[in-house]
Amino acid sequence: MPDLSTPHDATIAIAATFTAEPLLPGLQISLQHAGLVLDVRFAPYHQVFQELLSSTSLLATNMGGVDAVLVRLEDFVRDIDSVEESRAIIERTTRDLAEALSQYTRRVRVPTVLGVFPPSPSVPSALAQDLRAASANLVTHARRLPGITLLMPEDIDLVSTGERYDRLADELGHIPFTEEYYASLALAIARKVHALRVPALKVLVLDCDETLWRGVVGEDGVDGITIPPSLVLVQRFARDVQAKGVLVCLVSKNMEDDVLTVFESRPDMVLKLEHIVAHRINWQSKPSNIASLARTLNLGLDSFVFIDDNPVECALMQAELPQVVTLQLPPDNEVESFLARLWMFDKTNVTDEDVRRTSMYRENAARQELEEATTDIAEFIASLKVVVDIAEPADNEWPRIAQLSQRTNQFNFTTVRRSEPEMRALVGLGSTVLRVTVRDRFGAYGLVGIVIANAEAESLVVDTFLLSCRVLGRGVEHTILRRLGEIARERNLTYVDLPYVATSKNEPAHAFAESVAANFRTEEQGRVIYRIPVDAALAIAHRPGHDPAAVMEALKAEENKGAISSSALSSPMTDKTRSQRYANLARILLFGGDVLRAVRAHDVRARTLVGKPTEPATDTEHKLLALWQEQLGIDGLGVEDDYFALGGTSLVAARLFAEITRRFGVRLRLTAILESPTVRALSRQIEQQDAPRSAALIELERGGPHHFFLVHDGDGETLLYLNLARRMPGDFTVLGIEPRRMAGVPLAHTCIEDMAACYIKEMQKRQPHGPYLLGGMCAGGVIAYEMAQQLLRAGETVELVALLDAATPQAAIRRGRLTKKRVGRFTQVVTDARNTGQSTVGRWLFIAKTMSRKLVNALVWEVTRHGRQASVRARFQMLQKLLQRNRTWPALVPSLSVRQIYDCAEHLYTPKSLSGPAIVLLRAQTGEGGDTPYRDIYTDQTFGWGALTDTLTIVDVEGGHSSMLQEPFVESLAKALLPNLIRVSQSPCSSPINGSDAINKSLSTNAQRQFADAQPEDAA
Repeated sequence: MPDLSTPHDATIAIAATFTAEPLLPGLQISLQHAGLVLDVRFAPYHQVFQELLSSTSLLATNMGGVDAVLVRLEDFVRDIDSVEESRAIIERTTRDLAEALSQYTRRVRVPTVLGVFPPSPSVPSALAQDLRAASANLVTHARRLPGITLLMPEDIDLVSTGERYDRLADELGHIPFTEEYYASLALAIARKVHALRVPALKVLVLDCDETLWRGVVGEDGVDGITIPPSLVLVQRFARDVQAKGVLVCLVSKNMEDDVLTVFESRPDMVLKLEHIVAHRINWQSKPSNIASLARTLNLGLDSFVFIDDNPVECALMQAELPQVVTLQLPPDNEVESFLARLWMFDKTNVTDEDVRRTSMYRENAARQELEEATTDIAEFIASLKVVVDIAEPADNEWPRIAQLSQRTNQFNFTTVRRSEPEMRALVGLGSTVLRVTVRDRFGAYGLVGIVIANAEAESLVVDTFLLSCRVLGRGVEHTILRRLGEIARERNLTYVDLPYVATSKNEPAHAFAESVAANFRTEEQGRVIYRIPVDAALAIAHRPGHDPAAVMEALKAEENKGAISSSALSSPMTDKTRSQRYANLARILLFGGDVLRAVRAHDVRARTLVGKPTEPATDTEHKLLALWQEQLGIDGLGVEDDYFALGGTSLVAARLFAEITRRFGVRLRLTAILESPTVRALSRQIEQQDAPRSAALIELERGGPHHFFLVHDGDGETLLYLNLARRMPGDFTVLGIEPRRMAGVPLAHTCIEDMAACYIKEMQKRQPHGPYLLGGMCAGGVIAYEMAQQLLRAGETVELVALLDAATPQAAIRRGRLTKKRVGRFTQVVTDARNTGQSTVGRWLFIAKTMSRKLVNALVWEVTRHGRQASVRARFQMLQKLLQRNRTWPALVPSLSVRQIYDCAEHLYTPKSLSGPAIVLLRAQTGEGGDTPYRDIYTDQTFGWGALTDTLTIVDVEGGHSSMLQEPFVESLAKALLPNLIRVSQSPCSSPINGSDAINKSLSTNAQRQFADAQPEDAA
C-alpha cells in the first residue's frame, strides 16, 4: 500500500450553519497524524443552502477531495422569538435542506461528510422536541442519498469529553462549541475523511496466546487458559470486522492441534474457526508466516495488520516487514478504547462483496486446488460451470459499481472514473448501465464488471467496459460482448462500437479486443474503435487455452500480487511510519483534549516583534497577558504588543472575549479590540467597566477626507459593518457609532431621540459640519433617520441616509402568516397520521395526542414569553427612572440587553416626515430564520418609509437580513451604495476632515482587514 499522503491539490471543503473556522487547527493536526495531506477551506459563514444549490460554490467546485456539511437546525431560528414562527421555519428548512441535498448529490463529484447536530441546551424546551424530530428526519433522508457519509453524534461522542457548549462565544461570534469540542469534532471529521480517502486494510492477523486468551495453551492446556473480558473484546472485534469484509488470520508459535482444539472445544470462544480464512500455527518466525499468508491470499503485505501482545514480536515484525501495520495490544484497561480507534479498518459502506469476502477466498482456494489437479485447461474451465449474469443494477449494488469504476485499471477500455452519484445519474440520462456478476460451482465471484453504452446513429457505443482481473480467462469478457450484440440487435442497430483509450496499464483490454475483433479496428480522431457488426458480436465465443498472453498475465498477476521475493523480506519500504501513525491514533490522540494539547504544542511560537516586550505592571495585566499568550499561541509577549501585529483574528477575539467574561466577570464589546489592541489598553477597559461611557466612534476603515457614519445595530455592535467598510472608496473614512454605556447598562438611553442627539454630539467632534453621510442596519437605520431629522432642524446638510433592511416602528407586518403556518402544521399532523398505518380510531387518537402536545408546548411558550416581556418592561421603566435621577443599576437586578432596551425605546418612537436628503432603502432578497429579509415580513414594500419621505430610492441587494453584510453578498451592497458616495465625493460643497483626531489610535487598515477575515457578524 502506498504512503497515506494524498495529492496536494486535495481539499476538505466545509460549509456550516455556524462559525466553523475553529475546526482548522484540530483538523490540521489530526490529518497530520493520519498521514493525510489535504488543504482545508471554509465556505462563507452560514451559507449552507447556497453552497448546496450553486454550481459555482466551494463545495460544487471541489474536484479533488471531500466536502463536509455541518448543520444545526437551531441556527435557523436563533433570533426568532415566536415559537410558532420557529416551528414553521424548522419544518420548512428541514424540507428545503433535504431537497437541496438531493439536488447536490446528483451533481457533486466528491464524497460528502454530513453532520446533523442535536439541539443544544440553550434551545427553548418548547422547540427541543421539534428540532430533534426534524434532525432525525433529515438524517433519514440523507442516509438514502448516494455519496453521503453521515457523521453521527456517537462518532463525536467517542472522542469527546468535557464541556461541549460555549454560550458566551456563541453570543459573540456564533461559535457554539468549546475549543475542546471543536477539536473533538475535527478528530471525528478527520477519521471520516481518512475512511473516504484511504482504502481499508484487508487482513487482520492475530497472535493467540495472551492475545485471544490469557495463558499459553501449550503449557496450561486447553482447559487451563482463560478468556478475560478484555480479550473477549478482541475476539468480538475480529468477528465484527470479518463480517465487514476483513480477512482474519492466525499466526502463533504453538502446536497446531492445541490451538485448533481451543477453537473447537471452548464454548466461551467468541471467535470461531468459520471466521478464520487462513492460519500459520508453527514454530517459524512470524514475519515469514505473514509473508506466506500474503502469497496464499494473493494480497500485498501493505494490506496486513498484525496485533500481538509481545513487544519483541512486534519489534521483529516492524524490522523485517515494515509494510505490515504492526500494533502491540495494550493493557487490559485500554483494550476497548484501542479497538474502537483502529482507523485502518474503517469503511463508509459495506458491500455484498465485503460480507462474502472470507467465503470467496475459501472458494478461490478450492478453485486453485482443482486447477492444479487438472492438466487440460478446457476441461478445467468446463468443470467450473461458470454462470455470468448481466443485468441492471439493484439499488444496493451502486456502491460496488462506483468502487470498480475507481479501482479497475487493467481490463478497462476507457478508464473513465465515476462516483456513485455520477453512475446513478447516467440512468436518468438514458444510458444503458449494466452490472456483471459471476459464479461457478465453488461459489460467487461477486459483482466483477460494468458496462455502460449509448445508442448513437447506427451503433451501440460502449462508454465503459471493465472487468475484474480475477475472472479473466473464464469466457466472461466474451459473454459480455455477445450481450452487447444482443442489445444492439434488439434496438435495430448495425454495430457495436468498442472504443479503446490506451493507458500505461490497460493492455489486457486491448489484447482481448485484438483477439476477437482485430478485423473491425478503425481509428477516428486519434482514437481506436472496434466497430463490430452485430452478427460478428453475437458469434464471439471463448476458446479455453487460447486467451491472449496479456490477459493471462493480468490473471496471473492478480493471483500472485501477494508474492514476495526473499530479498524483499528484509528491504525497507518507503513508509516506515504507518504502524506508529495508527498506534498514535489508537492510543495517544484519543479525545479532543489530546488534539487540543497537540495543537498548542505544535503551534506555540516565539514572539517575533521588534523591540523588547513590556512587562505587566498590574494584576489585571498579568492575568490578561497570560490569556493572550494562551489564545494566540505565542510565548514571551509584552503588554504593549499589538493584537493584529501578532496575527490576531476575529475568531480568536471572540474566544478571547468570552474568556475575559468568565475570568474577569466583565463583558466587553468585540469592537473593544479595535480601540484597545494591546494588553495594557484592554486591561484599562476591564478595570474601568464600572465607569460611565459616552457614545464612541470606532474607525472601521481609514481613508480620505469624507466621512461615512454607520450607527450600531439592535445589539449595539458596529463590527458587522467591517466588510462593507473595506469596500468603500479610498477617499472615505468609515466610522461606526456605538452606544453610550454605564455600569450594568449597555445602552444608557431610553428613547430614540436621545440616542440620536447623543450620537450627533460624538459625530460632530470628528466632523463639526455637514454634509453628512449616515446609515445603519435595521435599528441603526431608524436611529440614523432620526439623526438626519435633528441635523436638518439645526440647519446642517445631510446628503445621504442609507437604511440597510430597516423598517419604521409603525410598518405593518403581514397578517395571516402565523395562521397559515398553524394550518400547515395541522395538515402535516394529519398526513403523518395517515402514514402510521393505524385504524381510523387510531389515527384520530394520534392526531389528538399530537395536537394536545403541541398546544401544551405553545401555551407554555406563550406564558413564558409574556412573563419575560413583563419583566423587560418593568426593568425598562426602572431604567428610565434611574437615568432621570443619575443613579446606577442595582447589582442584584438582572441587567437588560441592548436589544431589549432598544426594542422598548423603538416602541415609543414615531418618526416624522423628512425631505431633502437622499434616503436609500437597501432591501435584502433571500434568507431563512433570523436572516429572513424584511420584504417577506412587511406588507408595505417600503417598510413604512414611503409614507415619510418623497426622496426614497429602493435598491435590492443580494443576501438576507444579516447576511447582506457578509461575504460574498456584501459586494452587492457596496456596489449599491457606491453611486451615492461618488456623487457626494464629487460635490463642491463637500467638507474636508475636521475636528480632533482622538480615535486615530485605532488600528491600521491592514489590521482591520485581518480582523475582518472571518468575522461571522450577526446583524440586527
